[in-house]
Amino acid sequence: MTEIHERLRRLLARTARAAKQPRSHYLIAGLAVAGLWLLNGDKSLLYHAVQMLIVMSVLTGLQIVIDRHRGGTPPYIRLISAKLVLVAVAVGAGWLLAPVTSGSNTIVAAGLVVLITAAGPPLDRLAARRAKARAAARPDRAHRSSGPRARPPKAVSTRKD
Repeated sequence: MTEIHERLRRLLARTARAAKQPRSHYLIAGLAVAGLWLLNGDKSLLYHAVQMLIVMSVLTGLQIVIDRHRGGTPPYIRLISAKLVLVAVAVGAGWLLAPVTSGSNTIVAAGLVVLITAAGPPLDRLAARRAKARAAARPDRAHRSSGPRARPPKAVSTRKD
């Protein structure tokens, strides 16, 4: 019985370490994005949208490069769509809050930090699990080269005309 408890304790310790480490990266990214939002608080929402799309594109590119360097294949569509949704939510919240309060930029920036820090790691783990499951379901595709497919040999007809 103690062996089971020991294994459970080690598993929980590993899970806690894994859960804490990436969250700090997301907190830093959230603070950077929120700081950028606050620095340009006097600009229009269109300016915010374009700037956030550029920043998110760079972050997505870095994430893809890092994942490929580690040997993984990141789910491109999910990464890009998550960033687009984040920008749309931020701009939409700014647009809805602007007529109501003068602190709309601060509220949106705080929301960005919370959203990126809280939702980033679970969404990445979910995407990684789905990518692994997809790769396990199609083992023949995982080992193919990126070159052109080999064509099957042509059938030789033995029929005489």
